[in-house]
Amino acid sequence: MPVVSVQDSERFYLRMLLLRKTGVISFNDLKTIDGTLCETFQEACKVLGLLDGDQHWHDTLLEAARMQMPSYLRILFVIICGFGEVENIPDLWTQHKQSLSEDFVHRYSEETGPFYAFAELNELLKSYGLNLGKVNLPSVDLQCDLFRLSYDAIEEQSKANANIEKLNSEQRLLSAVYKVLHAIYEYQTDIPKCFLLDGPAGTGKTFVYSTLLHAVRGKVDQAIAVASTGIAATLLSGGRTAHSIF
Repeated sequence: MPVVSVQDSERFYLRMLLLRKTGVISFNDLKTIDGTLCETFQEACKVLGLLDGDQHWHDTLLEAARMQMPSYLRILFVIICGFGEVENIPDLWTQHKQSLSEDFVHRYSEETGPFYAFAELNELLKSYGLNLGKVNLPSVDLQCDLFRLSYDAIEEQSKANANIEKLNSEQRLLSAVYKVLHAIYEYQTDIPKCFLLDGPAGTGKTFVYSTLLHAVRGKVDQAIAVASTGIAATLLSGGRTAHSIF
């Protein structure tokens, strides 16, 4: 067959026909059903009864999962959602959840990995004028460059919320956590950007630092904990010495 340009919306239907019709010698031959030339590959699939239900989409993802990476499968899933006239997208996700989120599960955890897959799917769906809600999938609040994350943002959010609940009365009165976060995210030029937290040993300074780190990382931002000595650095999540950082 000659090489021709086929739109994304037609590639799946072309592939379905290639797998089911034998002895074809041209693209028009592929689109000819019982002597009638169909206008599109999709129409030819409908005439052959290949688009009854979602089984062909399940088969497509299963076949791709044998040799493709999860990142490619998510692109494939979005194209199917955008052009495939899927009857039950949530069921399609549920049945192929493992292969679609395998890399994120390996990087983060079995519980949070699928949320990162949802976040990437949401970004990909935007190119088709869609989002997770429009295809009846759960929405997630993760707007980020997923491949640059050093931490599990969902887990960091959970730790930050748990720590804030544990702040003692003096920590709440001083509102150190809230003041620093306000300075970071309000972007006002008159707000100080440098803070000194002082107090005797055992008053919870490290706990406040950890809460801040979790809170910033939970917002999908980068936060680096730097200490003057290696021993001090080990007290903080991801802590590094000033020498190693700078």
